[in-house]
Amino acid sequence: VCVEMCPDDALVMKPMQYSAENHNDHWEYSLNRVSPKGHLTDKTSVKGSQFQEPLLEYSGACAGCGETPYVKLLTQMFGERMVIANSSGCSSVWGGSFGVSPFKKNQKGQGPAWARSLFEDTAEYGLGMAISSRQRRAQLMDSVQEVLDLPSQEQVASPALLALLDKWWKAKDKPEVCDALQFEIKPLLEQEAVGPAVPEVLSNIKRANDMFVAPSHWIIGGDGWAYDIGFGGLDHVLASGENVNILVLDTEVYSNTGAQASKASPKGASIKMCVGGKEAKKKDLGAIAMMHENAYVASVSLAADPAQTAKAFREAEEYPGPSLIVAYATCVDWGHRLGDKAMPMQQVQAVDSGYWPLYRFNPDKADKPDQKAFELDMKRIDDKVMSQFLVNENRFTSLLRMSPEHAKMLQGAMATEAATRHEGRRRMAMSDEDLLEYLKKRMGEQTTGERVTVLYGSDTGNAEMVAKNFHFEFKRRGMRAKCMAFNEVELSDLQEESKILAVVSTAGQGDMPKTAVKFWESAQGFMETAPADYLKDTRFAVFGMGDASYAFFNEAAIQIDRMFGKLGAQRLMDIGLGDDQHPARYDTVLEDWQPDFFDNIEAPEPPAELGAPTHLVEMVEATDELVAQASEALKPEHSAPVTLKVAESKVPEGYERPINHFVFDLTGSGLVYEQGDSLGVYPTNSQADVEACLKALKCTGDEMLHIRNIDSTRSVPLPEHITVRRLLTEILDIGGWPKRRFYEMLKMCATDAKDKEELTHLCSRDGKEDYQACAAESYTYAELLQKFPSAVPSIGHLIDYVPDIQPRLYSIASSPRMRGEDECHLCIIRNDWIATSGRQRIGQCTRWLEELDLSGGGLRMPAKVHKAAVIMPETHETPLLMVGLGTGIAPMRAFIEERVAAHRAGEKCAPMALFFGARNRIEYSYEQEFDDYHKEGVLTTISLALSREQKEKIYVTHRLQQEMQLVYDLIHEQNGNLYLCGPGGNVPPQVRRAVVEAIRDCGGHSEEYAENYVMDMQIKGRYNVEAW
Repeated sequence: VCVEMCPDDALVMKPMQYSAENHNDHWEYSLNRVSPKGHLTDKTSVKGSQFQEPLLEYSGACAGCGETPYVKLLTQMFGERMVIANSSGCSSVWGGSFGVSPFKKNQKGQGPAWARSLFEDTAEYGLGMAISSRQRRAQLMDSVQEVLDLPSQEQVASPALLALLDKWWKAKDKPEVCDALQFEIKPLLEQEAVGPAVPEVLSNIKRANDMFVAPSHWIIGGDGWAYDIGFGGLDHVLASGENVNILVLDTEVYSNTGAQASKASPKGASIKMCVGGKEAKKKDLGAIAMMHENAYVASVSLAADPAQTAKAFREAEEYPGPSLIVAYATCVDWGHRLGDKAMPMQQVQAVDSGYWPLYRFNPDKADKPDQKAFELDMKRIDDKVMSQFLVNENRFTSLLRMSPEHAKMLQGAMATEAATRHEGRRRMAMSDEDLLEYLKKRMGEQTTGERVTVLYGSDTGNAEMVAKNFHFEFKRRGMRAKCMAFNEVELSDLQEESKILAVVSTAGQGDMPKTAVKFWESAQGFMETAPADYLKDTRFAVFGMGDASYAFFNEAAIQIDRMFGKLGAQRLMDIGLGDDQHPARYDTVLEDWQPDFFDNIEAPEPPAELGAPTHLVEMVEATDELVAQASEALKPEHSAPVTLKVAESKVPEGYERPINHFVFDLTGSGLVYEQGDSLGVYPTNSQADVEACLKALKCTGDEMLHIRNIDSTRSVPLPEHITVRRLLTEILDIGGWPKRRFYEMLKMCATDAKDKEELTHLCSRDGKEDYQACAAESYTYAELLQKFPSAVPSIGHLIDYVPDIQPRLYSIASSPRMRGEDECHLCIIRNDWIATSGRQRIGQCTRWLEELDLSGGGLRMPAKVHKAAVIMPETHETPLLMVGLGTGIAPMRAFIEERVAAHRAGEKCAPMALFFGARNRIEYSYEQEFDDYHKEGVLTTISLALSREQKEKIYVTHRLQQEMQLVYDLIHEQNGNLYLCGPGGNVPPQVRRAVVEAIRDCGGHSEEYAENYVMDMQIKGRYNVEAW
């Protein structure tokens, strides 16, 4: 099943004996050497959840079971705090009816608490557990509140415990924060809540310490329980309003007792108890649940849409009331013609045909403007797929063989009823405006009014989120707009659209994302016969979301862009190419692309009013306690404290391009790196920018702020108490370059007529050139506050409009095998430039690094490891061709050190060739080291291109052309890998061209062969580029 499901074909099936003989070392390495990466990702996303340790293993379920993947995913998202009440049935058999439980604990000793009950009372059993937890946690909160309210002279807790309990109280509804705090609180309770004289209130807190993290309660069972025997209890739970989640693993039969019919079984299926074909409709459990109007309800299919399933799980768990998720769970008793491996295909066909719906119902959205409580996640179905679906499963075909006419009658009725239900759900998901237009079209009436149609192709949900943000912005500006997946439309439908915005991610190696696959399949056939001006009245723009480390960067978006162009549509602007490798991922490009898009479609200005800030910020008295709290070390997301031990120059003093070598001590940080990884460090703002900002805000900097989250989506919350100076120095990136939204905010804050007029001009279409001139001048946020003194935003709005300081990523220049896992080196050149006015500018991070004073010893600072976008060979027997420019030498040094260490350990090592480019030999930072490695025989070739050391400039591409035979031998004849690191622009395509020419000319191959060979290298991870 995993092999069939994998989108990148990264898995293959091999005989057990082969794996035992060849992969035992890999298994041991993965268990004992690979550190958990779950803390680096969002566990509620599709990708992030798969970095979490599954707390369900080796279930013993049938091969191809559709139940276990859902429960495994649940344990990856919430397993450390799950309490499972399991019904009788298959899930209770593979879940715990034998001697060894498939559930496990994580490294901290946490895991799901699991127990089973009978069909008849599972819901009540789980409800009782949830009520008990709620009451016990309420008692814990009462006890903690009692301790916090005690006068200082009567206090029974130590200052350390009291401070931690206070933190917990303020974050008690945030499971992730509580989970971290409990490991600090419990040891102190063990020390203080002991002995006969211990205060009762501390004993009560200690007794209830398993409630510091709110349990995630789940009632899990099959359809025999949920639809039939236990339905009354399930209905009672939904009506209770208690915060408990129900997961129904719908196999559509009593799987555990022999596949007898249940109320979940479909019409027209031949199964036990109705071999002649079930004549009643499948019960619509979700529709019944939605009638309560107080429960979150979802229908999901993991293989058909992993992102929708993960989203439903997250939303259900977050919903402060009952939730019901009905999950399509394939079963071997259905008898698929392709066997157990067909599970992913079954789920996809069931959804595509309309047999199984995908939707989410959230009552909290019912009364919110511009939101719908019911969201249909699969709107377009295909009756042709229904036919394929039915002929693949024995439960349908067996009846067709026995009684063809009866089968056609029942199964035809089932298909019609599924389509009818789908039509009802489709209309329920529409806004009033969309429904009116839809009904007019159905009645043949003319629809009026221009609108923007936002289409998205998404795999993991990111492109969908961006598309919906655009849709929201259109509505906010008073424009008519609709948003849908590409799969919901046909290319032939788009002729009616006047403006189209396409937001498209790329899957795998240039593939269309899941929600655009069907559209693209039909579009390719349509384009063969469509006239060249078919979309001549349609204007379009495309924003792509990709990853530049892949060979086919943003290929799906590029294909969609070409499609519109080929059909005569008018391009509004160049395609936007968002890149996950940028510090802010796709937002780095989107921040600039989006305002231009709104300008190009002549969108109305957004409402000229500042919304309420997402944080309530108050100035409070700076007591000793608050000063201490506000001085605590800040920990950016996914970072850990490290020590900078060494900072030394690699060039003579006074040289025009300072290059520095840094050594960090990672001891105790938990950070682990490999060759090719980057280290991210967090700079602080310059004193000049901080003082300028304080002056603009009319603050001294010593004011104590009390910050409370009102409506923020920050992944890392702001400190509750902090001084204004520290907020501006260490958190908000006031030394960064403002985006247009900051200018728009200042425009609304400005009180001086001249300031307001100039800001209004800069934010307008007519002022675009002047706005770009401000960007070219490299104004910072702090400088803009100086430039427009009457525009004084509140600190709450400043928090919303100035981004946080992001880590600056630098390629690691050391090998953990040679230097040890706790030592990490960087090689950094100063980033400086001349602004249009002629003033000297210097990058935020290199300025900060140069200002650091190590005279008193090492400096502690937060840092994070960013995993490599490059792919290293499995062994050192693969030749490496390395091309480094300037400080692009850093990762090459790591590769070389790793191979030197392997060589000294007696391992067989292939040749390494280094082509290095710089202005002159001064910038060749590690010359002596590399010469020594060359003499040692590891670095077999060094070719320097020092452009300014001779009359004619020589670049690395010249050296590659001169060493064409070497390039051909390493890359083609010996199947070596190529690594390029340095500035972007012309260099990467020129290097690629040199490699193509070497393969063509030295090997006597055709141009096409050489191009395809290099492309294949990129796809297989043998051709790696890191450019900036």
